[in-house]
Amino acid sequence: MNIFRNVTTLVFASLLAGPLFASSPAPASSDKKPADGEHAEGKPAYDPHRIVIVEPKRELDPELASEQVMRYYEAAVTEWKGGDYEFSERYFAAALGVPSEVPEKELVLSKMGELYRKAGMFPKSAAIFERLATEFPESRRLPEVYMELGDIYREMGAQELAISRYYKVLNSSLNVSFDQLEKYRQVSLNAKLAIAETHKEREEFQESYRLYEALFRLELRPVERLRVHYRMCYLLYELANYQRAVSHLKHFLEEYPESPHNPELRYLLAKSYEKLNRKPEALREVVNILQSQTNLEAGYVSDADYWKRRTGNELANEFYENGDFRSALTIYQALARYSAAPGWRWPAIHQIGLCFERLGLPEKAKLAYEEILNPEGGQLVADVDLSENLRSLKEMAQWRLEHLNWEDDLVARLQLLKAQ
Repeated sequence: MNIFRNVTTLVFASLLAGPLFASSPAPASSDKKPADGEHAEGKPAYDPHRIVIVEPKRELDPELASEQVMRYYEAAVTEWKGGDYEFSERYFAAALGVPSEVPEKELVLSKMGELYRKAGMFPKSAAIFERLATEFPESRRLPEVYMELGDIYREMGAQELAISRYYKVLNSSLNVSFDQLEKYRQVSLNAKLAIAETHKEREEFQESYRLYEALFRLELRPVERLRVHYRMCYLLYELANYQRAVSHLKHFLEEYPESPHNPELRYLLAKSYEKLNRKPEALREVVNILQSQTNLEAGYVSDADYWKRRTGNELANEFYENGDFRSALTIYQALARYSAAPGWRWPAIHQIGLCFERLGLPEKAKLAYEEILNPEGGQLVADVDLSENLRSLKEMAQWRLEHLNWEDDLVARLQLLKAQ
């Protein structure tokens, strides 16, 4: 039986109103299991969306029922670890089908939800945790259950349901006992962070920023404060509030000089300056970015390179398109110096040549194109070893060089004719 076809059906399904499992006997330990890839005669293949259930019979003595539930529970966990999910489900079903309302069943549901989630069976996991919250409304672990549900729905792409469950974390945390206060203070904070982040994922940037701004006023651990401040910087840029974005970005970069977020935030700072038409500051920021050394011990070299390249190229291209060839040239030169790798260096040098042409300096443009065709002090790279983009770039450099030489020759011939 396929429990849910979509997330909305999942929450409002009749499973939450009644027993989660249908009738099926508990497996006997002596039953012979089919070999891998085989199925018992007439038995359908295992369906990961089907949950087997035992209906309650007659009430048992609570102490005896508890022992029976735990025996089935331990057998279910053992079968799951062994990879036999179908038999594991049967044991879990038998545990929940023991005809007595005992607290051990909460442990069974909690473990089932955990195992389903780890196995990527999110609809099943959500259904189990929803049942736990319904059948054990006074549970001490209720805030954690709702947190799990919020995370599961978020992983499934059901962001609205995720937000509703995160708010239930906050509501249920109000009723915890005194000895749980410290533990669930952190759970509540995690829920608030998750709510703000989920709004960001829904591109509800104004609401997300409001929530992060409220969190920033709380007493947070350094790692949490860094995370919240980083999100505020990002959201201010997305909201096109570039003036405040500049202020927050500069503050963040000063306070956390070693943060792995810095390459991205420096990109946002340069872009914010450019959006505010503060071109000298944008230019200075880009050059500083490209000249700064990446901390090799930080473990984010490739990420830093990506943001440096993106920052340099985007700003330089915008300057070039707007006719500010000198500013574009400054950035392209910094890009060319950053790395000797052809994939990084050659596109920048080609743009340097174009900038020199626009500035009326053809001789310097020729030197740039020659650097691609015959690198000074470098090793020649065979065309067969180049990517298609680099081969095309080399052909364009050759064509530009030949065109400039032709123009020089034409000018020389005209001057000679004029002299005659």
